[in-house]
Amino acid sequence: MAYTVKQLARMSGVTVRTLHFYDEMALLKPANTKANGYRICEEPQLPMLQQILFYRELGFELKSINEILSQRKFEKLAPLKSHRQVLERTLRGPAR
Repeated sequence: MAYTVKQLARMSGVTVRTLHFYDEMALLKPANTKANGYRICEEPQLPMLQQILFYRELGFELKSINEILSQRKFEKLAPLKSHRQVLERTLRGPAR
């Protein structure tokens, strides 16, 4: 499925300007750009945006995120699995 940047911004809770900035710094490139200038994102961009937002939430700077995600050997699922484990522990509450 294809999403305009505006739709993706609404779904993810970031601004259109933020997504444009991510494109400008080659952090999150759209799948294509229409003749009218609209940036179009597709399914492969969704996990990438999720990873960017994950690292932003952890306090990483965009430059560092770009370096992490551009590594050839970057394991895309490992950080998400780790994040899930942290969330599950948080939801269960402190150990007794």
